[in-house]
Amino acid sequence: MRHVPFRWLAACVPALALPALATAQSRIDEVLVYPGGAQVTRLATVAAGAKALVLNCLTARFDPDSLQIDAPAGVNLGPVQVETLPRERVPDCGNGPLDEQVRKLEVQRDLLSAEASALETSLGYLKALGSGEARSTPATGIAATADSIRKAAQEAVLKQLQLQRQLADLDKQLAPLKGERDRMTAANPQWRSLRVRLSTARDVELKLNYRVTQAGWAPSYRALLDTASGALNLERLAQVSQQSGEDWKNVRLRLSTAQVAQKVGQGLPRPWQLDLAVPRPPAPALGVANEVVVTGQRAALVSRLAAEDAVGKLESFDLGVFEGSHATEFVLPLRVNIDSGTQRASLTLGSEKLQAKVLARVQPQTEAAAYLVADAAKPAGAWPRGTVQLVRDGALVGNSTLNVATGEERLELPFGRDDAVRVQIEPEQRNAANTGFIGARAEHRYGRAWVVENRHTSAVTLQFIETAPVSQHEDIKVQAQFSPAPTTQAWRKQPGLVLWELPLAAGQSQRFTAEYVVSAPKEAQVTGLR
Repeated sequence: MRHVPFRWLAACVPALALPALATAQSRIDEVLVYPGGAQVTRLATVAAGAKALVLNCLTARFDPDSLQIDAPAGVNLGPVQVETLPRERVPDCGNGPLDEQVRKLEVQRDLLSAEASALETSLGYLKALGSGEARSTPATGIAATADSIRKAAQEAVLKQLQLQRQLADLDKQLAPLKGERDRMTAANPQWRSLRVRLSTARDVELKLNYRVTQAGWAPSYRALLDTASGALNLERLAQVSQQSGEDWKNVRLRLSTAQVAQKVGQGLPRPWQLDLAVPRPPAPALGVANEVVVTGQRAALVSRLAAEDAVGKLESFDLGVFEGSHATEFVLPLRVNIDSGTQRASLTLGSEKLQAKVLARVQPQTEAAAYLVADAAKPAGAWPRGTVQLVRDGALVGNSTLNVATGEERLELPFGRDDAVRVQIEPEQRNAANTGFIGARAEHRYGRAWVVENRHTSAVTLQFIETAPVSQHEDIKVQAQFSPAPTTQAWRKQPGLVLWELPLAAGQSQRFTAEYVVSAPKEAQVTGLR
């Protein structure tokens, strides 16, 4: 297969004049979407004996420098010419799906308008009969047909009102479609035409690859937890957006976590040079010249923002979610349709079944409540950071962030408040005193207590986390006493995070206590005391 880059061909013949040729048939077959762009693969059929490939109505948003053409053996490719034309020069290129929808609704509106005009004519004739202006109507028999005329007029008026409502409904449907069409027209003011000189003795199919920047994707997830069994189903989703100016119809879609625009190499190191500093002249006072520069910068900024608005606003994705992950590619098993202008198309990428330990976690310093947490082993593979939708026992409880690439050894997902676990905080006991022979040190005593009750009909695994004082200076002494004995006093390797983890049977209550004695030199000012 021959591979010809566009840049080399364009350099050979930058402005080649070709004779009028029939436009070839082409279609988008595959799209590889990156976090900040996409590579489009278009297939074009060339008949035996053809001297050129002509493709019109291509989007003007693709990067010409990225164009590559692959041809099978036996096909000779020549120079390439790309021409950019305004929309008014190629009216046939504007017949997209949106135009077709507008056209169908306008045809319906025309039919209703014609029917309304016919009814208006009929009503005018009936009014003329009633006023005696219709000379052709015989005077005899008017009384006998008066009721028929009344009924006909009534039906005509009712039909007229019905048509007016239908016309109003069509106008409501047409208004947003026309607005979107006008927006897309303004965002895509140009089309591109591609011509490739070639020779082939048989029917062949050429493959064209080019890159567009108005596309991207971001990961999202759905976590479904069964609290009874601890089964955790983690579904991968992809949110794809594209405003490339061309619709992706029945395409094979691939998603990559690679960032094409990221740094790919390093420059040479700069030598370490020493020199004597030269005194700088005093800065000039702000005047007209400086004001002109600032105005020019502002004008450039306004021009750039206007240009960005003209090409349409693409759904913004956070490229930072892919940092730290190896390049991974997802291939959708079925072909998909994603039209240009799609803000977010949600696609399913598969799921991972995990076994989680369901915990009822209480942090009384934050809130007197328990929250369910699913603790599971981290799934294998690349899981870029993204929004996760949380479903507990079939009910949606909210959203959080899935970030597998943390330093934690296991994956934890919150699943909302557990109202069946009751937390009661007893009033804190405090007192202060001076100790020592002459009262050289000051003591602060704290007493805390909490009661947790399990009102479930089954046992739960309780995690109770207390924040204990931690000395940051050798002159500050801290004595702590807990009941019952905690599982650890440095949860997640953080001194001062005291953790109790224990089973709590249905209907059972557990009381936790913590007593602290903090002492420091009397004259010292200790920060952090509560």
